[in-house]
Amino acid sequence: MPAYAVIGAVTGWGMCFPHLLARPHVFTYPLVVLWTAGLVAARKEDRAPSALLLVVMVLWANVHASFLFGIVLVALFAADALIESSSWHSAARRARQWSLFGALVLTAALVTPHGIAGIMLPIDIVRMDFAMSSIAEWMSPNFQHGQPLEFWLMLVLLGALLLGVRLPIMRIAIVLVLLHMALLHLRHGELLGLIAPLVVAPALAPQLPRRVADLGIPGLARLALPPAAAVTAAALVLAVGMTVLRAGFTRPIDRFTPSAALANARQHQVAGPVFNDFGFGGFLIFSGIPAFIDGRVDLYGDEFLRRHSRTEDLPRLLEQYKISWTLVGAGTSRAVLMDYLPEWQRIYADDIAVVHVRRHAAE
Repeated sequence: MPAYAVIGAVTGWGMCFPHLLARPHVFTYPLVVLWTAGLVAARKEDRAPSALLLVVMVLWANVHASFLFGIVLVALFAADALIESSSWHSAARRARQWSLFGALVLTAALVTPHGIAGIMLPIDIVRMDFAMSSIAEWMSPNFQHGQPLEFWLMLVLLGALLLGVRLPIMRIAIVLVLLHMALLHLRHGELLGLIAPLVVAPALAPQLPRRVADLGIPGLARLALPPAAAVTAAALVLAVGMTVLRAGFTRPIDRFTPSAALANARQHQVAGPVFNDFGFGGFLIFSGIPAFIDGRVDLYGDEFLRRHSRTEDLPRLLEQYKISWTLVGAGTSRAVLMDYLPEWQRIYADDIAVVHVRRHAAE
C-alpha cells in the first residue's frame, strides 16, 4: 500500500472527529466505506455493483438516516458510467445494470420498521429551516476555531496545484457535492473524509508516481512506495489514539454537564415535568429523567423548536406543559427571566446550569 494511501486514510478518519459522538451514526462509518468501495469497484471493473451491497443498504437504513446519501451516490456513479461510455451499446448496457441496481437499492432501503417514512425522514429533517440554522452540528463549520476540514482542503489544494493531477468529470462532481455538504453542515465532513479518497483513488493511482517523479524531489518520490512497517504502525496508533481521546469512553465529566445542578435538584426532591435547555436533554435522559426536549429534532418539529428557543415564550410554555422545575444554562436570558417570574424560585446555580422550582414546591 503506497504511503499516500495511508495519508488519505488518516486524514479521512480525522474528518470524522468533529462528529465523533456516542450516537448511532458512528456505526455507519464502516458501512459508508464498504458501500463506496463496492460502487468504485463496480465502475473500475465495468460491471453492476455486487448484490451483497444490498445487505449493506438494509443495515445502513436501519442504523441512520444518512443512508439516503448512499442512494444519491448510486445515481452519481450511474451518471459516471453513462458519461464514460464509449458507444451507445455500452451506454445502454450500463444503464440497464445501474437502473436495476438502483431499483433494488430503493427496495432494500424500505426494509425497515418505517418503510417509506424512513426514506422521507432525512428529507423532512433537511427541510426544518430553524433546526438547520440553530443546531451546532447542522450549521456550517466555524473556521474561527480549528477545523479538520481546513487542513483537509489545504492538503488537497497543495497536492492538486503541486502535482497537477486530473480527474474524470463525474469524480470531480462527486467530490464537489461532498465538499458542498461539508461546508453547509458540520456533520457532513465525515462523508467527505471517508468517501472522497475512495472516489478519486482509481484515477489518482496511475498518475501520482509519475507526477511525483517529475518533480525531481527524492523525498516526495517515497510517497509512491509502500511505507515502512513502523510508519504504518505509527499512523494506526495515531488514529486510534486520537479516537480514544476524542471519544472518551467514560461518563460525561462534570465540567461539561449539569451534573451538580441535577444532584442538587435531587437533594431538594424536585419532581414533575422539567423544562430544560436543548443541550441538556441527552444528559437528563442518560440520568433517567424524561426531558422536555433533546436532540431528536424530528420528534419535536421545527415550530416546537422555535417556540422553545424564544425566551419570551417561556412563561407560556411553563404553564401549558405544567412544568414543575427548570434546568437552563447559566448566564442565559432564560435564567435571568426565571429570576423575575414571581411564581418561581432559584434553588441552585453554578457556571453551567441554574435550577428553578415553583415556590409552593420549594416551601
